[in-house]
Amino acid sequence: MELHFLPTEEQAMLRDSVRRWAAGRDVRAAGDQQVDWAYGAEQGWLMAGLPEEAGGLGGSDADSAVIAEELGRALVRTGFVESGMVAAQLLLAIAPERAEEIAMGGVQPVLAHDEPGMRACYLNVTTRAENVEGGWKLSGRKSAIVGTPTSLVVSARMPDAAVGLFEISAEDAPLRSYETFDGRTGGELTLEATPAELLLVGKPAESALLEAIDRALVLESAEALGAMEAAFDMTRDYLMTRKQYGQLIGEFQALRHRIADMFIELEQARSILVIGLGGLAGSNPQERARLAAATRARVAQAGQFVCGQAIQLHGGIGVTDEYPVGHFFKRITAFAARHGGEARQVERFAELS
Repeated sequence: MELHFLPTEEQAMLRDSVRRWAAGRDVRAAGDQQVDWAYGAEQGWLMAGLPEEAGGLGGSDADSAVIAEELGRALVRTGFVESGMVAAQLLLAIAPERAEEIAMGGVQPVLAHDEPGMRACYLNVTTRAENVEGGWKLSGRKSAIVGTPTSLVVSARMPDAAVGLFEISAEDAPLRSYETFDGRTGGELTLEATPAELLLVGKPAESALLEAIDRALVLESAEALGAMEAAFDMTRDYLMTRKQYGQLIGEFQALRHRIADMFIELEQARSILVIGLGGLAGSNPQERARLAAATRARVAQAGQFVCGQAIQLHGGIGVTDEYPVGHFFKRITAFAARHGGEARQVERFAELS
């Protein structure tokens, strides 16, 4: 496995362009998600990780991670990772003709796979598929869907117990939407003999699904890394401007030790993310899954520590909605709870090892 800890020249330019766009955003506000999506498509963010023959720029997951990290720094709530990176790569694997439409920003598909009680046992699919009069209908419930999709790629159990992947338009299966803890748009999907188009079935469907899940674990970790970086920078700047007893609180040795601990956690999270991206680029599915679980768990641990310390070092102002640092803490808390939670990913790492 070849690891690259330093960005390439192209990745540095990509990072700078996203950061410039995000610099003036208010992290406390959701913004207009459709406007953000259209801008990202115009700038080529949705093309970055797709091959040229699919309408992309011929990049890799590492390029997508650069974008995700910068979006996390600005707490962008649009589902670039969920739709433009994870679902786009999934459709590239099972319906390549659909990828270019996503790259151009025309549609926003989202993978609807999680179910209540699944707890990251990803092949424990209980949603059922029935073949009725030459077509397929799905019944079941999907949860923890993030974003405002135009269509959903849904996993279901076939009559012969194999796993199948289907596509449903958002009009045919409207989400029950709600606002998540960190201010994003979440949704649950209830299927009651809902018509669906079969995309892939059997072992190929399982392989494509598991690869998409591993990609989600790693690229969402990149987004979380950006959020904790921003919280760290904000806390460091605060310590160097806030005075107490006539001197900067950043000069107190105990607080310097705490900011140093935050920096160490941040760099460890960055290192494990590089390893997780290396796993995505590899050819061993079990090793890819093992490293994705490790990445998710370690970034969640680091993020909770960094953002928790950021709240404490800011004091009372850190927990107010008017001050940005608390919003980074919310994003990390929501991130750590997804996909069965940090502890479940540690269990998966042990099982896969």
